Amino acid sequence: MATPQLPGALRLIPSFPFVGRSGELTALRTLMPSADGEGRRVALIGGEPGSGKSRLVREFAHEAANEGALVLYGACDAVLRTPYRPFVEALDYLVRNVDPSTLRTDLGSAGGELTRLLPDLPARVGDLPGPVVADQDTERHRLHTAVTDLLSSVGRRQPVLLVLEDGHWADGPTLLLLRHLARSATDARMLLVATFRDTEAEMPVELADSLADLRRADDVVRLRLGGLSGTEIEEFVRGAASATAEITLTELASAIGDLTEGNAFLLCELWRTLIETDAIVIDGETAVVMRPLAELATPESVREVVSQRLSRLAPETRDLLELSAVAGPEFELDMLRGTGLLPEPALPHALDEAVRTGMVEEVPGRGLAFRFTHELVRRALYDRLSSLRRAELHLRVAEALERASVETSRPNLAGLAYHFAEAAPLGSGPKAVEYNVLAAHAARSALAFDEAATRLRTALDLGIEDDRERTEALLELGAVCYQGGASADSLDAFRSAAHIARTLGDGDLFARAAVGLENACWRPGIVDQFALELLDEASESLDEGDSELRVMVLAGLVRSHEKAGHDERGAVVRVNAIAMARRLGDRRGLATVLMRAYWARGTLSLEEILDMLAEARDLGEQIGDPEIQAEAIEWRLAALIALGDLETAERELADVLELASTMRQPFIIHVAEHNGAAISLCKGDLEKAEARAERSHEWSRLLTGRDPSAIYGVQMFSIRREQGRLAELAPVIRVLAGGARTGGAWRPGLAALLAELGMEDEARRELVQLRREGLAALRESLWLASLTYLTDACAHVGDAELAEMVYAELGSHAGTNVTIGHGVACYGAADRYLGMLAATIGERDLAQRHFEEAMALNRSMGARTWLAHTAYEYGRLLVAHGGTDGRAESMTLLAEAGTLAERIGMSTLMARVSALGSPVRPANSLPDGLSPREVDILRLVARGLSNREIGTSLVISEHTAANHVRSILRKTGCANRTEAASYAHSRGLAKV
Repeated sequence: MATPQLPGALRLIPSFPFVGRSGELTALRTLMPSADGEGRRVALIGGEPGSGKSRLVREFAHEAANEGALVLYGACDAVLRTPYRPFVEALDYLVRNVDPSTLRTDLGSAGGELTRLLPDLPARVGDLPGPVVADQDTERHRLHTAVTDLLSSVGRRQPVLLVLEDGHWADGPTLLLLRHLARSATDARMLLVATFRDTEAEMPVELADSLADLRRADDVVRLRLGGLSGTEIEEFVRGAASATAEITLTELASAIGDLTEGNAFLLCELWRTLIETDAIVIDGETAVVMRPLAELATPESVREVVSQRLSRLAPETRDLLELSAVAGPEFELDMLRGTGLLPEPALPHALDEAVRTGMVEEVPGRGLAFRFTHELVRRALYDRLSSLRRAELHLRVAEALERASVETSRPNLAGLAYHFAEAAPLGSGPKAVEYNVLAAHAARSALAFDEAATRLRTALDLGIEDDRERTEALLELGAVCYQGGASADSLDAFRSAAHIARTLGDGDLFARAAVGLENACWRPGIVDQFALELLDEASESLDEGDSELRVMVLAGLVRSHEKAGHDERGAVVRVNAIAMARRLGDRRGLATVLMRAYWARGTLSLEEILDMLAEARDLGEQIGDPEIQAEAIEWRLAALIALGDLETAERELADVLELASTMRQPFIIHVAEHNGAAISLCKGDLEKAEARAERSHEWSRLLTGRDPSAIYGVQMFSIRREQGRLAELAPVIRVLAGGARTGGAWRPGLAALLAELGMEDEARRELVQLRREGLAALRESLWLASLTYLTDACAHVGDAELAEMVYAELGSHAGTNVTIGHGVACYGAADRYLGMLAATIGERDLAQRHFEEAMALNRSMGARTWLAHTAYEYGRLLVAHGGTDGRAESMTLLAEAGTLAERIGMSTLMARVSALGSPVRPANSLPDGLSPREVDILRLVARGLSNREIGTSLVISEHTAANHVRSILRKTGCANRTEAASYAHSRGLAKV
């Protein structure tokens, strides 16, 4: 049978027999998709260094290939952590081994995204569209999706085994893509196997976090390799000796096992040492132990093993191995030649001896390449070198790579940057700076922002003498740190750039630093007075006259002023910025200024803001910038919610989700989904609100430089409160409320929670403390949310003194719709809260006026949840003040509150309504035992919606919708959907 095609590293022929690991092999065989199977599986293989992870993977890969699987392989590098290295290696092999026409089909419409990893891809399949330029989260998600889609397409033809080795050396982008594949590629017919060292010393934080995340998935299996057993070691000795030993193999195996503790690497190294030192002599079919077993001893460390073996090699071989150890785990013959360390006649002999002694092995494939048999060997060789010797060898490698790059026109920028930097003590600093800056550009293009930042810092540390070049490097460092989510580092870099630019008197450089600093502040929600001052200075330092850079400075000034509460100054700057952008015909700059109109609610009406955002949306479409287009629609959503136009907001929500999904924009989808959760909560669909909040939180996991936990926390607090499930959140909210940094709105939230759960004494103590401290400290975090939570708590426990303080702060919001953050939550008419506060203070007539206003606004918005609360609070007020007319009106209000609460599923409010003497119809009193959810679905059936359309409308699966419909037909006795629609109309259940 012909040997199946495998990537070079997996085609290596091992020197020693493979023993043990039968359980692990069985597990991997079970996970591997069959030729007619489906579904992606993930196996994580951990173990200490030398435990045999690579050998296990190699043996299984051969089995999988023999069974018809396509085997892809990539390994992380201990020396050069280039972006996505194992995926690039695996995908490059895939691209070279799939027919170009088939590959073109597999790539699909987004294949151009893969040119970030495989720049030569168009040469294989023809022209491809360039990668989409967008925000960092969108670019990364599009790349990850392109990889996933490609592997899924390939897997439709044959099962795929994707092996990623040495995950403990993985860079951040590699781990992010691994997590994406493990979470998203559920329909790919693929087994993804990743190996890593799991000892504490070898486990980076990033890897530990990734493994913790992956373990939550049901289809991820974790395997751990321990030491080989005595029986397995005996099997190894028998196979390695290929002889009938003169002594009992069990005794020899036991002695070796005691010395190596079953570590596969040490076992092989010890066996080599025993053979090379003639401690064991193989004579034909006989293995003769030349010394007593009691005298066998293993060296104290791998370094000593290597040192002893090196001492037995020729000097040229030692030089070769030291050079190779500096070059990295894998190296090519041409590179060794290029260093000139060994004369040409000696090089082949030295390589031959290195291979024969098991120090290195040849990698099958194109060209002549070699690798160390184990990283422990290479590291031991490297560590024994003096600092001067290391620098000398690094310089030789760097110069060889540089000469090769001239010949091939494909420079190994990461290698050049690393080796020249390590050789800097020998005068290679200028070249190290040059190549580190170039490597940073390449890393940024590959979306490896942390790697780009590392390269730029190396260049800066080595010394960029020209101040303008140093400023440019700092500006790029600020940008990549921002893109990588390191906001504090980004701000530091932009500040440093501004300082040098100021010294140089370069207005353009200074303005770019100021714009970058302000931009780095806004997404993490940082209010930085220095950014405002810097932008003011930048606007003065630029040359007079209109320019696109000045437009961006003004755009930053607008947002900074309004975030700082300088509404009037911000309004003046906005007018100037818009006028300048129009004069210049700068559509991108104009769209940027208009997009930020949402922050102008202190000086512009919501209708004016909506018009500006609509223009920004249209400009984004005209210039072909989906990022501007989607972001403008996203801000429109928040403005429409604030305006109370929930129907239009829901329609535009569908538009932005469709656009953002097409463009794969995680940030926009995250925001749109949490906007959707706020709308659904308002309209009384708690199930849909929860599903949208969960989806928003899930998408937020793809974002950089942003902690969305506060958004998720506010939304789940709001939803659980209406569901009567606040007790589930009590422990978490107590912790959040007690945190010095996270307190904010959670302290008022805790007071509301305590009151809601009937813990009124604790709630009062919390309110007393807040009253003593004053409300000013709450302004910095979700101020309006804090006021609503305090209102709930005050009204519940009757704290009139604090109610007066809150009323004074909330009074200016009369007649408006309460929105928290930018569409994070919507709590309906502010007049409801003002009415509750007025009632607590004892101002009955004022409270009644507020409740009337709130009833009208909530009803007009279709905000059923808050209409139910308003009806209850209004009814409670009338009950408290008695009177025949008041009693009748209160019962009407309470009946409406109860009906809405029952329909929505607001169990706590239902109980409160019942406690005031208004009977609430239980859910099972609906006709024929229909549940509220079934009535909602029946209403959609009556409108002619299919199961799929019902699922989309209610955010449930088509399968779940079908089950509900079958239940409805069974309960109502209807034969089909037409009869069910007639049933709904005849019983008044078809009304919206």
